[in-house]
Amino acid sequence: MPTNLTGNTIASTYDQILHVDDGPTATAKTVYSGTGVATALKVATTHVEVDNVKVDGNTISTLDTNGNLVLAPNGTGSVAMAKVAVTGGTISGITDLALADGGTGASTASDARTNLGLGTMATQNSGAVAITGGTVSGVTFSGSFSGMTLVESTTLATSAAAAGVNLNGNTLAADGTDTNIDINITPKGTGEVNVTNIDVLSGKVPFNTITNLAYAAFSDVTDQTGSTTVPAAVKFGTTEVAGAGITMVTDGTNLTRLTFAAAGTYAVMPNLQFTNSDGNDHDATIWFALDGTNIARSATKMTIPKVADGGNAFFQIVFYVTVTAGQYIQVYWLPENVAVTIDHTAAVTGPPAIPAIPSAIISAERIA
Repeated sequence: MPTNLTGNTIASTYDQILHVDDGPTATAKTVYSGTGVATALKVATTHVEVDNVKVDGNTISTLDTNGNLVLAPNGTGSVAMAKVAVTGGTISGITDLALADGGTGASTASDARTNLGLGTMATQNSGAVAITGGTVSGVTFSGSFSGMTLVESTTLATSAAAAGVNLNGNTLAADGTDTNIDINITPKGTGEVNVTNIDVLSGKVPFNTITNLAYAAFSDVTDQTGSTTVPAAVKFGTTEVAGAGITMVTDGTNLTRLTFAAAGTYAVMPNLQFTNSDGNDHDATIWFALDGTNIARSATKMTIPKVADGGNAFFQIVFYVTVTAGQYIQVYWLPENVAVTIDHTAAVTGPPAIPAIPSAIISAERIA
């Protein structure tokens, strides 16, 4: 080290020598030229500084407040970094990174989705697609759908060469090129198609598919006598039509109870063949009872003519009644004279052949 140092200058014979005043310490010291001019370089025992740039170990930082660190290669040169970790700030002013280099080849979200084949859908997962806004249009669906709870559309239609289904508003209609297309609703296994309210405006409903369909017919082939003081239940001892849900049940002595398995409204139609063996006209009163209790306003009075006027009369009525499951209807009658009976006439072999005239016939069917 030369000894001809005066302050921050060295003798002219050493004017190319640089030196650090007082020697480097932990705090960076200015490096001077041989003529005592301070240079941009500062040296410390742990780092060096050049203008506003500090190199400390493997860290390069700036010293001025909010100072940028600019790496500016010359000409066509470039900054080559083997590994880069960007932990903050922004990257701007660079050429779009190509797909082959791991980029999108675009600088906007729309162009990036186009380059990646995503169209306008922001999120596409292989197992599920969540669309929380916007619209999906011009899309053809195929295969099967599962887990769908709601599809909202003004018009929703299936497509086929000859037939399809169109849902528009609250109307489900057949669609397609054919003129006559059925719509089939088929539940699985023992499942059912349940409709809360239904109006059948046209077409047909197969009779034997109606749930709780009920009907039956009965007759009696005996002569039935009555009392002028004690009402008698009309007997129907023969089953003519064994339907479903309606049976004739005994009252303990005779088959008189028309019994309904299901609740509903039924049409009950009794026919009684009266005979009067007396020389005077006589009345008979007929009415209905439900589970042994007379039904209000159900009675009818009719006159059976005397023998001289034929002595026969026919009673017929259609009576509507609403019942609960298991209830029964009985037809009661009360003549004013015991000469009045409900009479059976045997068949005539002929010629001409005439079938038997039952003393009583009753039929019933469920209407609601």
